[in-house]
Amino acid sequence: MNAPAQISTATDDPILVLMPGLSPEEHQQRRRIQSVRNIMTAKIPEMQPGHALQLAWIAVETATEWLFAPADLETITTVAEQCRRLLIVSDTAEELQGAANA
Repeated sequence: MNAPAQISTATDDPILVLMPGLSPEEHQQRRRIQSVRNIMTAKIPEMQPGHALQLAWIAVETATEWLFAPADLETITTVAEQCRRLLIVSDTAEELQGAANA
């Protein structure tokens, strides 16, 4: 009988696969960027046209551009924060758009 295959945590994380040797701090910031990209990508199909959708696409494009880009920790931290803010502003715009349409 075959033993179950063991999956390495490193191979489960595309950031570590494509960028081995990152510091834990940089890896954490890149995971933040990845999380925003994943959240916004999931939300986009359900969003109505308008500013919220435009902001969501900006967040996805920014996150995609920077997720694997070579950059120092300060830059990646700034990008992660920008992506987080875009998510918040997109959510707020979506709420306001819903209130205006009510």
